[in-house]
Amino acid sequence: MAGNPGKLNEGPRLIATVAVMLIIFLAGSYVVAGSYVAMLPLTMKPTVWLSFTFFIMAFTASSFQILFRGTYGRWAMKNRRYIGLSFALAHFTHAVLVLSNLALTEASRTAGQLSGGGLAYVFLGLMALTSNNASVRKMGAKNWKLMHKVGSYYIWLIFVSRSINELPHNLPSGGFIVVFGLAALMFRISAWLKQRKNKS
Repeated sequence: MAGNPGKLNEGPRLIATVAVMLIIFLAGSYVVAGSYVAMLPLTMKPTVWLSFTFFIMAFTASSFQILFRGTYGRWAMKNRRYIGLSFALAHFTHAVLVLSNLALTEASRTAGQLSGGGLAYVFLGLMALTSNNASVRKMGAKNWKLMHKVGSYYIWLIFVSRSINELPHNLPSGGFIVVFGLAALMFRISAWLKQRKNKS
């Protein structure tokens, strides 16, 4: 969830919009389902789709700017920090729903699933907490970038590997995540190759 320092006027509005969207969606789902437990199956997949969308936007922001240098790339780079924080908000909301489902229903997850996903949330929490200029100065730019890069790739791996493992029983959402996840990786590789070619 790296981002360019400076004034990001659209950032707070983006996070506020995501928060309002989540509140309206969860409240509506509760009303439709009639209870908290009954609404859980209605909300878990949509919240992971929303969080994955913001993750991909943050994950590919610099790649779009390197490859295309257009309006979207400039906007995404300027607001990448807040896109990442919007991802964190949506994904931690998803985590609350998943944990509620495990605690209140007969649903279960393997120890490997819990530990692998748990580590992704540890990275996400650290990345969210350090998405500020003060943390960059305290950690040093090199260490800060390394932590965010490792965390981003690990979260990408969890998204894609979980979705592959659940195919073909988790369509269309699993296929959506796999296709766009792999496309995002190709974008990053293409951007890296272009930068390397320009430096040679």
